[in-house]
Amino acid sequence: MPRGGVASTIRHPGSSRPCAAPFTPSESQMQISTLREELSAAALAFAWDQWAQMGVLANPPRRDRWSMDPEALVVFSVEVARRDPRLFDEVLDWLLVNERLVSVQRLRNLATDAEDRALVDAALSRVGAWKRRRGLGHGPGPGGADATLTPVFYGLPARNSALDDAFRAHGFAKPATEPSGKSRPPDVDAPVNFAFLLRHLLGVSARAEAMRCLLTVDAPRVSVQVIARSAAYSKRNVQEALNSLRAAHVVAALTVGGEQSYGVDHARWAPLFNFASGDWAAHRDWPQLLGALVRILRWLDDPRTQELSDYMRVSEARDLLERVADDLTYAGVLVDRAPAGRGEEQWTTFVATVRNAVSALGVSYPL
Repeated sequence: MPRGGVASTIRHPGSSRPCAAPFTPSESQMQISTLREELSAAALAFAWDQWAQMGVLANPPRRDRWSMDPEALVVFSVEVARRDPRLFDEVLDWLLVNERLVSVQRLRNLATDAEDRALVDAALSRVGAWKRRRGLGHGPGPGGADATLTPVFYGLPARNSALDDAFRAHGFAKPATEPSGKSRPPDVDAPVNFAFLLRHLLGVSARAEAMRCLLTVDAPRVSVQVIARSAAYSKRNVQEALNSLRAAHVVAALTVGGEQSYGVDHARWAPLFNFASGDWAAHRDWPQLLGALVRILRWLDDPRTQELSDYMRVSEARDLLERVADDLTYAGVLVDRAPAGRGEEQWTTFVATVRNAVSALGVSYPL
């Protein structure tokens, strides 16, 4: 499988040019609210599926063959779960149980805007406060709502409730809750949890992330730049990790045209994990795919977006698509573009591209 996502394509009847995903002509008139509900439902279904396979108490409806990026999923989930308080609290519970397997540095590196950073820092503060407490039975924090706080949950203002101090400190109003205590450590035999298997072996480090990329990407050699984008550490940190792995004779380097690329001998690593030749987890560019979906979902959630005229809706959708196009393309998602000035077609291609990105999550339509 080539590096990147699992984007599927179809072709319009009578056309040889592929488009992003199945859609009907009527969808060119789809309202913002309809697309928002469709995308949020798909994102929540995906998040629950992944967390169920990673240790959250839920029945996993599927067993994915890909390797999940834990920190990319956390950043994605603290936004997506603003529509599902139960999922939000279960992710916090999972973080409390599995804190030592999570990289705070990667979480902050993957939080690409102020809202991401605030949500991630609030979640980390809450988990840290739970860890510092001598007992988990104390009552919630002080009650009362602050008009300057942003409700964590869409459509559910935290009024007349005791608010969580950790989230309040980061500008959010969230009802105070206690950890459920239902989460468990990830099953490292599951392909989706391959990152945790490597972290047990190599530590929560750039080395573990570099090896995850090298062992899952279906390519004989991978550049430092590609490894760094997957690892979500600085290029310098990744280069140092690769130098260390090369010195240990577990990766090989090749210089072509002044650029170094790296590869691994899977046959040498397979016995360590008791893997057969076809057991390796598949690579996905999760930071790029999930990050782009968060930006799209936030735009759809913005109350101002609901009030746009058709013309402005199309204009902003086109601009947003241009901003996320590189990440979606990198993740293997086909980004279709309509000719400039043809508003209805531009909206249709925006909807089609969003659906194609969702198809890379393995979530089927209809939901």
